[in-house]
Amino acid sequence: MHIARQAFLSILVLASLLALLPGIAYAVGLFRVHGRPVPADPTAFDRGLVQAAWQGCREESPIAVTRLNPWGVAARLLFGDPLRAAPGERASWQIARTHNAAHPVGNNLWWHTSGTALTIWITRNWSAEQIGATLARDGLCK
Repeated sequence: MHIARQAFLSILVLASLLALLPGIAYAVGLFRVHGRPVPADPTAFDRGLVQAAWQGCREESPIAVTRLNPWGVAARLLFGDPLRAAPGERASWQIARTHNAAHPVGNNLWWHTSGTALTIWITRNWSAEQIGATLARDGLCK
């Protein structure tokens, strides 16, 4: 009986750690990012220019951003189609990629972890209009 209880507790601890892993990776990845990108003012850019930037990122109309989370991204990577992007994800990745290129975060593992974490952060903290204006301002997704 004692061995069965230890086995159950070990499995419970392992399952808990696995469940927390995406959140831990997100926190560590975001911690490794040097600063945060600053969104552009959407009112400072022509709507057509912003729309063109969105289309250049292969984003579908209407312009929208799905708020990503670490667990959804991990689930899609493990069980879904990792090449399928949520609305606004490609555009947000372009901003995160550009920011991390200007502020190096380390080796290839940290590049991807920090880039994914920053992409998640952008989708959660910026509006679609701010993302589009930043694409236009920085000349991304041409």
